[in-house]
Amino acid sequence: MKRITLISLLFLALASCEKVIDFDTSVSHSEPVLNGVPSAGKQLFVYFAHSRFFLDSTNYQPINNVDMAVTINGTDYLPTMVDRCNYYFNYTVQEDDDLSIRILAEGKDIYAHTVVPRMPRISQPIAFTNDTGVFHLLIVNFNIDDYANHKDYYCITLRQRDSGCRYSPYFDRYDTIDTTYNTFFLCNDHALVDPFIATNLSVSGFSPLNQLLTTDSNIDGTNHNTTLTLIRLTDTNEVVPYIHQYTLDVETVSPERYRYLQEIANATSMLQLITEPPEIYSNVSGALGIFAGNARRTFPLITLTGGTQPPPEDH
Repeated sequence: MKRITLISLLFLALASCEKVIDFDTSVSHSEPVLNGVPSAGKQLFVYFAHSRFFLDSTNYQPINNVDMAVTINGTDYLPTMVDRCNYYFNYTVQEDDDLSIRILAEGKDIYAHTVVPRMPRISQPIAFTNDTGVFHLLIVNFNIDDYANHKDYYCITLRQRDSGCRYSPYFDRYDTIDTTYNTFFLCNDHALVDPFIATNLSVSGFSPLNQLLTTDSNIDGTNHNTTLTLIRLTDTNEVVPYIHQYTLDVETVSPERYRYLQEIANATSMLQLITEPPEIYSNVSGALGIFAGNARRTFPLITLTGGTQPPPEDH
């Protein structure tokens, strides 16, 4: 009886801490949002729209009567095509481009500026598997040929594509999967990994990351070799042949994009489950969003097949 009473008191205590958030859906208040990532070698476009209430099923909220211009290295460009909320310009972004965007809309003067970084100089990566230990590993090795006397900001990710047929035991059925995501990897390169992560969040000296944000503070002007390691877990519900494709993405990013990616990573970390969410950095004046350049190189690495069950007869 005492045990039941204690459990009841525990549930009452938890219920007393519950927060109920009331949403007034009759009030329609939104802000203009400008998002643009001018990328070296790509056509310039930006997204400009109203912000959207997170429970609203509408995919986009366009803004009418928009006066928009982008100044690139002193020359003004106007949009040549508008598709919903995407504004396209007849210009291919180049390294070291200086871009400013100005928008007049709904009585607001919106402005942002960025400089496109130089394309990262990366050697052809070497990727191989190692199944001799306890874990099945994918090891990726490459060189970063850093520009001398030039402040560089890097974002390094490993993309994984899973494609094939997978058995779902809960529903007792076979599902076709085709999804791509940034997967976690390990890195013990102290010249690149943040000292806090390396010290406090490491696993046997390796730091688990789904993106490596780093600067060239410790590798300026050098040809730096680094290694990333991915632990490949076995899923016994995958049906032969199940495909795993891996791709290395290396970006140089502007300081604004670097800070933005850092704050996004912090806002989505496990620590935010017990703390108040922080405000995300924006370099846009007069609106929400981010306007920040990047330059990306992509390297297909390796394709592996898995699966432990025979294909179903009716699939």
